[in-house]
Amino acid sequence: MSKYKVCGYDMEVLHARMLEIATEVDRICREHGWKCSLYGGSVIGAVRHNGFIPWDHDIDMCMPRRDYDKFVNYMKKHPNEKIFFSNYKSEKRYPNNWGKVRLNGTVFLEQELASLTELHKGVFIDLHPIDNIIPCFLNLQVKLVMFWSCVGKVKSGIYNGSKKKNAAYRLFSWLPYRAINFMRSSAMKIFKYLPTKYVYKVAHPNNGIYPIPRETFEKLIEHKFEDKCFFIPENYDEFLTKRYGNYMEFPPESEVYECCSTIVECRL
Repeated sequence: MSKYKVCGYDMEVLHARMLEIATEVDRICREHGWKCSLYGGSVIGAVRHNGFIPWDHDIDMCMPRRDYDKFVNYMKKHPNEKIFFSNYKSEKRYPNNWGKVRLNGTVFLEQELASLTELHKGVFIDLHPIDNIIPCFLNLQVKLVMFWSCVGKVKSGIYNGSKKKNAAYRLFSWLPYRAINFMRSSAMKIFKYLPTKYVYKVAHPNNGIYPIPRETFEKLIEHKFEDKCFFIPENYDEFLTKRYGNYMEFPPESEVYECCSTIVECRL
């Protein structure tokens, strides 16, 4: 039993549900030879805890763009009894540039998405595409992706930025979702067919915008995570140190994230 709670449930219940999702994603990717690894804090969890960070409420996974797109198409053509893949191709008003793999038969509804009643509401893990980038164009590429993402959010009525920015994005929100999604997809994939030396999580820029060596997500090793094994970057120490600093040091109790304060409906 964990001392951390989520929506009245023991955190371990949520962890178990997310582990079901990650295991199914990992199974599909292994069967097809697609590279898929843990990402971000989930890599810290693997290295520091051999599993979840005790207070963490999510799993992040990532795939190189070429494999991510194959996974997207596979999930579209092969409905899965366990999981559903939410993205802007499977749900036109889905607002994020990356996908969420959701567990059927559960509810874990974020406040931001509550008004988009047609979206799948299940417990999820985030699955991020890793895109090719050219360093000198990276900031521009990120800005273009974020611009079209915000246009989509304005069109869906869930943008919560300033009135000035809202007005700017609204100038383009008359476009159909298909066009908006095409524009943000094109910005992310602009260098897809170039053998670039560097890559980046353009779909969701956080913890700094900087080029990441391609081999980070190409050369993978297996690592224990709870009672499973998942892939992580072989150069995980370099990757985590650049992103988090001293990742082996526990944060003070006061800095432990208060889990799931924005969840408005939950059924695990």
